[in-house]
Amino acid sequence: MKRKFWLSGAALLFAGLLTGCSEEVKMKDHGEIEVTVEELEFLDTRVSPSSSAYDVKIVDRLQEELDALKQEENYKVSEPLAVMNPFGTNTTGLYLHFQAADSGTLTYTVSAEGASDFTRDAKDANPAAAEAEYQVIGLVPGKENTVEVTYINEEGTQGDTYSFKVAAPATTSGYPITMEQTASSGNTELADGLFALMGVNNYDGYTFLFDNAGTMRAEIISEDYRMDRMVAYEDSMVFTTTDQKLARMNPLGKITDTFELNGYVMHHDFVINEDGQVLTLVSDPAKNTVEDLVMSIDLNTGEQKLLVDFNELLSGYKQKTKPVETDGKSVWDWLHFNSIDLAGDSLILSARENSTIIKVDDIYTQPTINYLIGIHDVWEGTEGEELRLKKSSEFPSQAGQHSVTYVADDSLPEGQYYLYMYNNNYWWYESRPDYTGAVIRDTSQTFEANDQDRSKFTKFLVDETNRSYDLVQEFDVPYSSIVSNAQSTGDSIVINSGMAKTLEEYSAEGELLAQFKYEASTFSYRAYKYDFTNFWFE
Repeated sequence: MKRKFWLSGAALLFAGLLTGCSEEVKMKDHGEIEVTVEELEFLDTRVSPSSSAYDVKIVDRLQEELDALKQEENYKVSEPLAVMNPFGTNTTGLYLHFQAADSGTLTYTVSAEGASDFTRDAKDANPAAAEAEYQVIGLVPGKENTVEVTYINEEGTQGDTYSFKVAAPATTSGYPITMEQTASSGNTELADGLFALMGVNNYDGYTFLFDNAGTMRAEIISEDYRMDRMVAYEDSMVFTTTDQKLARMNPLGKITDTFELNGYVMHHDFVINEDGQVLTLVSDPAKNTVEDLVMSIDLNTGEQKLLVDFNELLSGYKQKTKPVETDGKSVWDWLHFNSIDLAGDSLILSARENSTIIKVDDIYTQPTINYLIGIHDVWEGTEGEELRLKKSSEFPSQAGQHSVTYVADDSLPEGQYYLYMYNNNYWWYESRPDYTGAVIRDTSQTFEANDQDRSKFTKFLVDETNRSYDLVQEFDVPYSSIVSNAQSTGDSIVINSGMAKTLEEYSAEGELLAQFKYEASTFSYRAYKYDFTNFWFE
């Protein structure tokens, strides 16, 4: 396979590793030259690039290749070693290496035709060593990019500014490199960060990072499963790469560790506690029910443990439910947990099937349900009957909610805090075909996206002392019967209406600031905005 890249400016050494090709040529001091790409012999052509990136043996060999290149000469800031996507996880991630006496700041700007300039301060991934290593994020796939670089040492002395051109490879997925912006306030800046579009139908194994103008700035390649989210832990990002494997990725894009689950299957969400334990929603394929367990995976020791089994905590309620037929199979999906969040030693979980928020205390010792937030009739005659919080005022309950998030606030009295969510406003109670209790008013039973129904951003104030909750904020968002999420970040609220295939950013008060349409066959599962500070950027 041959590929051509054009570079100009300072002397560069360009070497592609995991993509199955190797570029290695010295640049002239001026002008442009052609770089020929060669195959790497050690790569097993029977293994896909994504699987190779998550194979420890192959990753170790890639590191050896990279280390060998680094030893070839004393690279300087104006004559760095540059490697495109050395570890196979980011299609347009550009690795830069040079010798540095201290931990300085590398400021860069990426320019490409048809895209706004992208400027960041890169974080040195190797600050303790007498060398600098960065992954430059922001090259536009399939475009000729001009990268302007300035290095400032620890004492604040600015070095030379230089630039070079690189024809970035096209996306591996074939996904469009722009999202169509369909609305804009025109006078308000969006929150800093990159939108991470996850779980796009027909693009399994890819997460796409877009800037505030809707231009793709990275294509993160995992294996055959969506990322449910990316969570920072120490010097890494943790994410799902299959439904039975977690991975840790360092700032250079290298997979440093993977964790295979012991027979469990992950779904929908996870969090990480202060001790480095991943708490994740799982199913046990050996059982006749799904999406009703929580387990932990220790990122430091690899130890795994089943923490919460709702078959035990809610056995009385479970007896009122029945399996449903899905694609010709009988599935006992009686809770369908779709989000998890930490509140000290407690968990806040979203059960989509019965439109209930569940808080579980003492999760590491003796898990106990503290409360339930949802329609009261669902829990009538079960162990949940006495656990229901009461409403402080009159308002419709949430329906089919996702991404319930805990927010502590020091200004509130003890025992009070906020919960916010993407309220799908969709009522579909399949596991209780004989249910005759009350239903949530003003909700939809339409599965398909449409312009008549509305989902909502909903925020509650919870008062555990008084065993009550109240609605403190709510506004309409595009309708999505399933999937979707809400995220409060900075002074903004980011909304992904998955079935509508729209991504919005609102002010904290609910004013629409921007809306983007994206491509998906049915939906995109989630979209978050991350600033990646202290990971890729200063």
